[in-house]
Amino acid sequence: MAREMKDQELQSPVDLPGAPIEGHRPLAWTAATIAVAAFLLLCANAGTLAAWVDEKPVTETQQQASALAGEWKATMDRYGITAPREALHGWWKQLQSLRFGDEAPDATQ
Repeated sequence: MAREMKDQELQSPVDLPGAPIEGHRPLAWTAATIAVAAFLLLCANAGTLAAWVDEKPVTETQQQASALAGEWKATMDRYGITAPREALHGWWKQLQSLRFGDEAPDATQ
């Protein structure tokens, strides 16, 4: 419950309104937002998903998951959905490889 403010006080950005907003479904809105975000990440980061699956110990399930992830990545590549992420990743790797003066390359790369 929000308290009444005095004239000399400034309103805090974290003060909540006293009455709840009626007519909205916050749980449905939150679930839909999470589902949309998860789907967009699944599409845009298909290459990362495929690489992650390929890092797992080899089992029958991992091989099936690797084949599915590879097909998913190929589909997303075909539609160009992974292009922005791959471009950013390429720029990041170029920046990572920059050296100053006679600095030796990092052996951990």
